[in-house]
Amino acid sequence: MSKAHSARETAPDFETLANDFATMRHDIAALASKLKSDGSNGVSDAMHDAVGQLSDRATELYESLAAQGKRSVRAVSEQVEEKPLMSLLVAFGVGFVASKLLSR
Repeated sequence: MSKAHSARETAPDFETLANDFATMRHDIAALASKLKSDGSNGVSDAMHDAVGQLSDRATELYESLAAQGKRSVRAVSEQVEEKPLMSLLVAFGVGFVASKLLSR
């Protein structure tokens, strides 16, 4: 499997996650705006701040996970390219052990 092929397979996944997080952030911002403008419900600035912090933390988490995922894909791709036979044997061994554990 080439690096380009591996990157093409994971890129849509990261794009989908990015779009989902962008949508979630937009929805949270809209909710916060609605809650803040609706003073009759007694929603405080603290609630608005908490929603903003949650949105910021979700974005940070996504970026961290995306970066880690890209590094992991790159590392695995390089390992498979450098040692294809060893990678195949390791994959077979892990699959064999997993099948034995799951069959019990």
